[in-house]
Amino acid sequence: MRRILVLLLLVIGPVPFAAEAAWACSCGGDGGIAKAQLAFDGVVRSVESGDGLQRVRFAVGTVLKGEAGAEVTLTTSDNEASCGYRFDEGKRYRVYAFSGTTSLCSGNEILAAAPATTAPATTALATTAAAEDPSGTDRTLVFGIGAGLVALFVGFGVTMLVRYPRGRD
Repeated sequence: MRRILVLLLLVIGPVPFAAEAAWACSCGGDGGIAKAQLAFDGVVRSVESGDGLQRVRFAVGTVLKGEAGAEVTLTTSDNEASCGYRFDEGKRYRVYAFSGTTSLCSGNEILAAAPATTAPATTALATTAAAEDPSGTDRTLVFGIGAGLVALFVGFGVTMLVRYPRGRD
């Protein structure tokens, strides 16, 4: 039994270091204007959730690609793990959409909070603020900490097996 446990620890121990982090949302390629049917800068007017989707209504400022009226409504998943992009009312975004949807993989960027006044969207939008990642988390650090803890546990287990061999009864 002791040999099986040592073998198991030696086989499982290196797995966290050899594997890559796996997250539910995995983007297959770059998003952005090249893949978008519609690209625009706009202010979020409303966000409605239901049936696992968010319906986001934008006041369109500048159209970068495609055709759009003064307002556009897009859908996205309501969960970041399913590649849903979280939009906040009143904030200004550069949005890339395909077939009426957008996601974390689309390359959307937050530009700034909308102005306090209710000026028309076409004059109120400027793209001077820096882009910001809406998720704001560094998942690589979490994965590294988890891998370190597994390595520590495996090292402790091997040390205990070597130091305190099983006695005979």
